[in-house]
Amino acid sequence: MRWAKSDGRIPRMSVTKTEQAQGTQIEKKERTEPPWNLVLHNDWENSMPRVVLILRKVIPGMTIKKATKIMYEAHSNGQAVVKSCHKELAELYQERLLERKLTVTIEPAY
Repeated sequence: MRWAKSDGRIPRMSVTKTEQAQGTQIEKKERTEPPWNLVLHNDWENSMPRVVLILRKVIPGMTIKKATKIMYEAHSNGQAVVKSCHKELAELYQERLLERKLTVTIEPAY
């Protein structure tokens, strides 16, 4: 707030436009869909290097190091989370990985 000049009487206060806008603005929070996990399952049909190569091709931003870690976790534990994202994107990645003969599923991320 700033002081407005008056004609010798008691100073009065005025509110700037930005403060008025901030005071009356109501924020609306968007509801977002809970994330889904894209899960890679171990199989005996695909070689380890092939799995890494396919993960790198299908998942944007996937590095060799991360793809190798995911592949090895699936090999050791039977499954590994490849990515958590919204459902439609998880379904798209699932479809592309299935086309390349990898065993993948999607499930809600809890």
